[in-house]
Amino acid sequence: MNKKALIIFSIVSVVLAGLIWFVFFRQKPIIVQPTPEKPIIEQPNRLPVSKEAWNVMPVEERKRLGLPLSEWPAEGVVTETPVVPEKITPEIDEVASGSKTWINTISDDPVQNATLAGDGKSNLYYDRTSGYFYKIDNLGNKELLTDQAFYNVDNVNWAPTKDRAILEYPDGFKVMYDFDQKKQYTLPKNWEDFSWDSSGSHFVFESTSQYPENNWLATSRADGTEAVPIEHVGDKADKVTVSWSPNNQVVAFSATGNPRGSWEQEILLIGQNGENFKSLVIDGRGFKSEWSPAGDKIVYSVYSAASNYQPKLYLVNAQGDAIGSGKIDLNLATWADKCAFNNNGNSLYCAVPKNLPEGSGLVPDLAANTRDDFYKIDVATGQISFLAEGAMGGYNVGDIYLSSDDSMLYFTDKDTSHLRSIKLK
Repeated sequence: MNKKALIIFSIVSVVLAGLIWFVFFRQKPIIVQPTPEKPIIEQPNRLPVSKEAWNVMPVEERKRLGLPLSEWPAEGVVTETPVVPEKITPEIDEVASGSKTWINTISDDPVQNATLAGDGKSNLYYDRTSGYFYKIDNLGNKELLTDQAFYNVDNVNWAPTKDRAILEYPDGFKVMYDFDQKKQYTLPKNWEDFSWDSSGSHFVFESTSQYPENNWLATSRADGTEAVPIEHVGDKADKVTVSWSPNNQVVAFSATGNPRGSWEQEILLIGQNGENFKSLVIDGRGFKSEWSPAGDKIVYSVYSAASNYQPKLYLVNAQGDAIGSGKIDLNLATWADKCAFNNNGNSLYCAVPKNLPEGSGLVPDLAANTRDDFYKIDVATGQISFLAEGAMGGYNVGDIYLSSDDSMLYFTDKDTSHLRSIKLK
């Protein structure tokens, strides 16, 4: 074989070998097909409950869950779930300013006949459990007024000077105790319904008997001596209310005036020397009253058919020629003994039941479960402002009075007999 033929042969062999490799031995490339994306199909918003559950659901529950109230939405209708607003806890004021206010507990023990102490800021009270009298400050620190115990006292009538008190027992036994001198004086059992003069040196009382001719209104020195008869009350003793005015002009009220119809009454004012005072004309029955510090005004409560037999509160002048004038209907349903004047007598603070049952003027026990709000009244104008709603449910107010600087309102709650306070400044 010549050289030319050998070259041709070699070329043909290489081409054939390459063709055989390409056809039989070459690895075929793997073609990766991309995974097709799933089409996005928009779905209508669905309610969180089925239509069947919605059909049997009360309207209140639908409202609470933010569901349609009266009609199930059609398919495809977008229903937005309402945004539930964040609940905000209402603030409670430290100082009374017309809303919910903190009420502070001064004594965790039951107190009886609580009153403002002579220093104008502390409190005095009788502890029926122990039989002792205590003085307590705003922080609850207490001290004995006397080492002598008085067991089972039914009522304590404090002198305005707070250094003396008349103690009454269930069996009719009565004593006047002087806390400064640590001395007690026995009073006659037939002396009842005591009221002190402003100096604490004398008191007025009713001397009663089984015989009407022996029933008298009288005054006495604090130790029970020098009793002086003022007015014969006869068989009308139950119509007389002893109440010595701070200006020492009046010692009692008497519901024995001239008849004036079914509900109007004439209340007579009795002095120590047979004075011929003007009378008060009141619009109801069940007369209760409290004197202003100067003795020039009274706040009183009465009930009538017009007030649904609930007590209704009035302010009126009660001194000299002005007696009975300037009467203001305060339009508050509460009793006068749930009210207290401030130190200078220009403001009146009252505890007023939130919901007073009809007939509670006739039957005060109907109001045993009520809770009181507090109101402030401008004595000159009769303007009323809402002072406070007691936090934590409130209380049914018993004794009520203010500190001498008008910074604190003190009261006992009738449910527990605890002494409590509200800050006014």
